[in-house]
Amino acid sequence: MPENNAFFRQIMDRYTVYDPLPEVDKDFIDALLHTIEEKTFCPSDFDRFPVGMIVEYIKRTHVFYLEKKLPEIEQSIILLSGLYNITHPILSILHNFFQSYCQDLTSHIRAEETRLLPYIDILQRGIDGPAVCSEYILARQQYSVAAFLADHHDTEDELKDIRQTIRLYDPPATNESLYRILLSQLETFEQDLCIHAHIEDEVLIPKALQMETWLNDRLDRIAKSN
Repeated sequence: MPENNAFFRQIMDRYTVYDPLPEVDKDFIDALLHTIEEKTFCPSDFDRFPVGMIVEYIKRTHVFYLEKKLPEIEQSIILLSGLYNITHPILSILHNFFQSYCQDLTSHIRAEETRLLPYIDILQRGIDGPAVCSEYILARQQYSVAAFLADHHDTEDELKDIRQTIRLYDPPATNESLYRILLSQLETFEQDLCIHAHIEDEVLIPKALQMETWLNDRLDRIAKSN
């Protein structure tokens, strides 16, 4: 595994930002590396991985975003702000964007952490159990994959918009390095979010729908046999 590869370090950061993971699947990391390097997402590259591995990646990516990536971007904005005139319009744009975006992304993540991912865990236990998991019978009365999709939206387009807006302002020479760093951080974050969204929308959600359909069909067969 190319441990000196910047993309590899970018992937592994999310696995060490909080409690270490005992073992990271090499094939899964290779699939992520291929996606980043080729800038192409193919769902079939990830279909072979179990739901639990995908969910673990999603959870650790959420922590990585909230505890590492957003604070790094905020620090760059603070440093850049100190070099611009206080009345410069870019300051208002950056601060308003960052506050709004952080709230939006945090809300997005919390909804997944408190509803979607626990629901998928219930689906998995229902599939794995010798009988239909009783907690799924209760859970499906309050939630479903369809309910998640109805409220779901991706967040990477907002980063693209702010990057394009920032490019309208030519930085003074004293700011140029920080300016480029911030643009690079936003672009990298946008790319990471895009992969995250693809894995969630094109791999995890279809797997969850399949499990949900299987469990519902099983419950229907049981009901008809009684």
